[in-house]
Amino acid sequence: MTVTSDQIRAFVVPVESLRRACPPLAAQTSPADAAPTAASFLSQERAIEALRFAFQVDRDGYNVFVLGPVGSHRHVLAQELAGERARQQGAPPDWCYVNNFANPEKPRALRLPAGRGTGFRDDMQNLVEEARFAIPAAFEEEDYRNQLKALEQESQQEVKAQWQSLKELAAADGISVLQTPSGYVLAPVRDDKVIDDEEFDELPAKERKRIQAAIKQLSEELQSRIEHMPALRKNHHERLRELNQEVTAHTVKVLLEDLKGKYADLPEILAYLDNVQQDMIENARAFRETDGPSLPFLAQDPSSVFEAYEVNLAVSNEAGASAPVIYEANPGYTNLIGKVEHRAEMGALVTDYRMIRAGTLLQANGGYLLLDAHRVLTRPFVWEALKQCLFAKQVRIESPAETLGFVSTTSLKPEPVPLNVKIVIIGERWLYYLLSMYDKEFNELFKIAADFDDDVERSADNVDAYARLIFHRIDAHKLLPFSDSAVQRIVEERARHAGDSERLSTHIQSLDDLLVQADHWARQREAVRVDTDDVTAALEGSERRFKRVQQRIVDAIQRDTLLIDTSGSCVGQVNGLSVIDLGNYRFGHPVRITATTRVGTGDVVDIEREVELGGAIHSKGVMILSSALSSRYAPEVPLSLHGSIVFEQSYGGVDGDSASVAELCALLSSISEVPIRQSLACTGSINQLGRVQAVGGVNEKIEGYFEICRQRGLDGTHGVVVPYDNVKHLMLREEIVDAVKAKRFSIYAVRHLDEALAILTGSEPGQRDAQGQFPQGTVNRKVEERLIRYATKRREFSDSAGNHEKAE
Repeated sequence: MTVTSDQIRAFVVPVESLRRACPPLAAQTSPADAAPTAASFLSQERAIEALRFAFQVDRDGYNVFVLGPVGSHRHVLAQELAGERARQQGAPPDWCYVNNFANPEKPRALRLPAGRGTGFRDDMQNLVEEARFAIPAAFEEEDYRNQLKALEQESQQEVKAQWQSLKELAAADGISVLQTPSGYVLAPVRDDKVIDDEEFDELPAKERKRIQAAIKQLSEELQSRIEHMPALRKNHHERLRELNQEVTAHTVKVLLEDLKGKYADLPEILAYLDNVQQDMIENARAFRETDGPSLPFLAQDPSSVFEAYEVNLAVSNEAGASAPVIYEANPGYTNLIGKVEHRAEMGALVTDYRMIRAGTLLQANGGYLLLDAHRVLTRPFVWEALKQCLFAKQVRIESPAETLGFVSTTSLKPEPVPLNVKIVIIGERWLYYLLSMYDKEFNELFKIAADFDDDVERSADNVDAYARLIFHRIDAHKLLPFSDSAVQRIVEERARHAGDSERLSTHIQSLDDLLVQADHWARQREAVRVDTDDVTAALEGSERRFKRVQQRIVDAIQRDTLLIDTSGSCVGQVNGLSVIDLGNYRFGHPVRITATTRVGTGDVVDIEREVELGGAIHSKGVMILSSALSSRYAPEVPLSLHGSIVFEQSYGGVDGDSASVAELCALLSSISEVPIRQSLACTGSINQLGRVQAVGGVNEKIEGYFEICRQRGLDGTHGVVVPYDNVKHLMLREEIVDAVKAKRFSIYAVRHLDEALAILTGSEPGQRDAQGQFPQGTVNRKVEERLIRYATKRREFSDSAGNHEKAE
């Protein structure tokens, strides 16, 4: 029983459903109406709502992970919304690192109101410059000189008095105190003259004894006074130091008086200035000494003695500005956390607090920091360091090598800075799901997910919004004006990019690429605006650049290296359709599917799975069609069939269930021996009840088969059978639409297996009557009868084998 042409025509997809044209643009849509901000991007309400919610909740853990495909300008929208919120907030404080005079290895971090950090740094620099001149000048004052002279005279008088009293004591005993190059000597005198040894020996024994006793006693007194001299000198130096400190203290106090008044509202700064004042007083000598060292190799910049009072302005914000919004494109450890730099001095690496550099985590403190998830996760130590900072709510600048104990040299340990920042991590969905599953701390730190849609509904409002977006991107890239027809063509292409006539792709990067390339072709022809032909040239040029693999497959088919029939009929053979995805380019091509059947035990062999070329989803599809076969045609008898299905000349992996309708039709053709028309191709998945289900890549599949038929010559018999549920996804090239209009090519949409059988075989599939029987001569009747014969033969064979065993 054959199917009439009228019956087959009932399944033909109307021409208007093959490509949904873009209606004329709304009157108000023009370049002047272009979207001014990223927040007006199409129908991303869910993501926008999530971002705004996260930005408004000032609680721990309410950081955001932005999910979505690469190229959808997620970071642009996130940055725009963060900026919108930041403008409602004040600028965060400035942060400075200063010397810790008590422990230089642990520099202090000082907080100042926004904008005052720069002034504080400059004030301290001016203070040092003034001190360099004011302190030495104070020591040149006449008052200081008089006090210094008096102190020197007093000290000299004390020493002189010590020696004078000793001499008087010695003179009373007739002894003189003499100073020689080798030290002090005590000698007896007579008539004011020192006597020599001979004269001393001539003295009476009693006199000699007295003189010796006196010299011994005076020697002890002399030694005592010599030992007391350092104490006198120390006392003198201490009094001199006190005098110098008193002069310095007075000078520094005057210098700092205005500065302390200026920062009277900042207790931390006042405490630091007190420390500066005390250190300057204690190191007054450094301000007075201007001569360099005597050894040339020890020479250093005279200004280095004043570096201890410099201010390292690590984070500076402008007063009255909004909170910072920073996108860190290269989130390495040092870029994100910060670092302590070193310099070489005399063959050694040295550092100080002035070489501390803040990372973007501190630069964005009090605001918003945007990071790329993949880059954060692939940079060493960054992910763990970021989590540690968020948990501790502070940033400690240190080398990761120090954290791991790899560095033995002494380094700085700067005081940690309190952290209050909103982190926005931007990544693909699979990264978010992996982190949620395997990093238990992730969900605690990133409580908000902003999920971007890959596409949006193609409503009238969204089409107008998309046109405004196109004009916005044209203006952003400073391109030539686009005609309305060119914009309409682009809108249609965005639906095609989404793979759905009722949706529009939100992939902004590919939109920008199309606009730039269309602008190029318009400029090549010296046009003043971009027209539809330029958009078409851009699309065709992009396709041509990626078409090498597709062209090789087409050539192989045309040269009969890959066997694909597009005419005639064949039992157990059907043209399936496959899609190859090369990343930036997807294309479809036909593949021959064959099936063979014989008496067996009820199994359908998927050869692709047996040789480990078939994926799990493809194997699932084969198992479903095996179940559909048995429940539909052998519900009351054992399925005594052995069938095998294979993708011919397929040498790579095969996955997906989009060929299950074609596979089942090939299997039924083999069972019933009803041939399948080779001028048609088929795609679609099937469930156990025979319902044909939608598949992906339907446009690419149709276009791939059309290209083969076009090159061989369209004769009106060629076409493709697709699921009815895929009709809404059709956005075919205009070339195919024109061919369908001319009745040289056809697209058939089916809901059930029987409809696919009717089109592919040209024979009536048949429906069960009231008695549960398929009509005589239909495809389904032939399948059922053949399966019953298989069951009978299997039973007969089993009985024969059993009798043979008994006879033995």
